[in-house]
Amino acid sequence: MTGERAARRYPALSFPEIRAVRLAPIGAPATLVNLSATGILVECASRAVPGSPMTVQFEGTFTPASIDSRAVRCEVCGIAADGSLRFRIGLAFNARIALPMKADEALDASPAADSAPPPAAAPPPLPAPVPRNRW
Repeated sequence: MTGERAARRYPALSFPEIRAVRLAPIGAPATLVNLSATGILVECASRAVPGSPMTVQFEGTFTPASIDSRAVRCEVCGIAADGSLRFRIGLAFNARIALPMKADEALDASPAADSAPPPAAAPPPLPAPVPRNRW
C-alpha cells in the first residue's frame, strides 16, 4: 500500500447534485454507485479496459464537472432485460478531489451498519449419521 490513507466511499444518494455520469472517450452513460475523493464506481453498458485513461463527466451542479481518471477494474455485474451485459467500472482519479460536507451529513442521517441487529445464532449441529449395512 502507499502512504496515503484510504478515502471514505459515499453512496450515490449522498450526491443529489449529480444527475448523471458519462464516461469519455467511450461516451457511455453510467449510473453512479459510489464516490470517494480518490475514485468512483459506476455501472455501465460499455466495457472498459483496466489501465485505459478516461474522463468522468458529471451532469448537474457537482464540482468539478469533469475529472481525469484511469480504469482500474471492470467486471460484469448483471444482464439487462434485453440480454446485454452490465459492467461495474472502478476508476481512480488522477488527483484527489474535495467532496462537499453534505456527503458526511447524508451518511450520518442514514442508519449505520453498526446499529443493525446482531446476526441470528447458528443452528445446533446435526447428530453424526450412524453407519448401516444395507446389503
